[in-house]
Amino acid sequence: MEKVTAIYFSPTGNSKKYVTLLAEKIALPFDTLDFTKKENRKNDVVFSKEDIVLFSAPVYAGRLPNINLFDNVKGNGACAVCMVTYGNREYDDALLELKNICEQKGFQVVAAAAFIGEHTYSEYVGADRPNEKDIIKIEELSKYIQNGISKGVFEGDKLEVKGNENYCEHKAIPIIPQPNEKCSQCGSCVRKCPVGAIDGNTFLTDSTKCISCFACVKGCTKKAREVKENGMYSKLVEMLETNLRYVEKEAEIFLLK
Repeated sequence: MEKVTAIYFSPTGNSKKYVTLLAEKIALPFDTLDFTKKENRKNDVVFSKEDIVLFSAPVYAGRLPNINLFDNVKGNGACAVCMVTYGNREYDDALLELKNICEQKGFQVVAAAAFIGEHTYSEYVGADRPNEKDIIKIEELSKYIQNGISKGVFEGDKLEVKGNENYCEHKAIPIIPQPNEKCSQCGSCVRKCPVGAIDGNTFLTDSTKCISCFACVKGCTKKAREVKENGMYSKLVEMLETNLRYVEKEAEIFLLK
């Protein structure tokens, strides 16, 4: 095994942060592929048995983003590590979904992990992650991968992770950011949107395309994008912060046995 590639979809930075930390700790050269950019998801990406590929994506309502995220990736026997990040609630079926996709694409999934990051809708829920315990988990995972590399093989039966094979339903979240009076029409939001949901002339968001990832909100330095309040969004944030702000869940890793 000669090379590590980190592939991530990371609208607000959590998934990129964790997968980069892991890649840096593995004693091999590594490349990154940013699948947050829509154009990067269109190209065929082909690997071989000499590769180790680290996949990382966020959890939205218990599932992976509903955008056919890794359709053009082919494993051809390459080893894969699956990682999801979530905002301190639950990751439900997302990690299992990612593992199954990778196996269907021809990868041998040798490890998986679920990490906590700042919640998409609250700066207080899942704040200050990764913490020291997360780093310990990253180091444990990297040592396992390095050991497998040194042996030239990862030993064990098929990897088992948490999740239900009858995945929970993809839920459309009607939380659609729009420009406010601070908008200078700089176009930053258009460039950051991973699904092309923002009109380049009006800067309005197409609700049929938006995945409520908040890349445009958190990436706008002028704070010029927000959810037009209908009561539901503020109630959701209040519920999240009441129930999860002071809860510190631990990362989980899954290895071959």
